[in-house]
Amino acid sequence: MTDPSVKAEVLARLKNVRGHIAGIERMMEEDQPCANLLVQIAAVRSSIDKIGYFLLENNAVNCLCDDSQFTAQDRRKVEQVVKQLLSFVKK
Repeated sequence: MTDPSVKAEVLARLKNVRGHIAGIERMMEEDQPCANLLVQIAAVRSSIDKIGYFLLENNAVNCLCDDSQFTAQDRRKVEQVVKQLLSFVKK
């Protein structure tokens, strides 16, 4: 991963997930209802999916536009196609 801003964003999101999981652990220790736990687990799963989509989007654009012969307009077109693909594959 070469883009420091992407790396920082991913790390921030992962730290958020880590905190969320710690909260789920506390809920388990406190014998919270199963339904509440499942809601929180679904939220963590959604967060992880979003991190994956974010990484995929940034990596795909950077890999496809790595060649110096790509113009800014070419890059925007690739970004648009990648976003369309991600919108299609998201649940």
